[in-house]
Amino acid sequence: MAASGLEFKVKMHDLRHAHASWLLAGGADLQVVKERLGHGSISTTEKYLHTLPDADETALDALARTRSRSAR
Repeated sequence: MAASGLEFKVKMHDLRHAHASWLLAGGADLQVVKERLGHGSISTTEKYLHTLPDADETALDALARTRSRSAR
């Protein structure tokens, strides 16, 4: 803990939560994140969506990227 400069102990679950949240924030598909984390139910994975205040914008950006690829 001292070497990292953090004032709290990082647990494995904290790392999993950050990983899932960053994947989803980057536009990863919810089903892909579910499988990556080994969740049995999509509702478990959906709990990570609460950290995404700009999820709607991310979805629209993903749509725009998909549309621009198909227009080529």
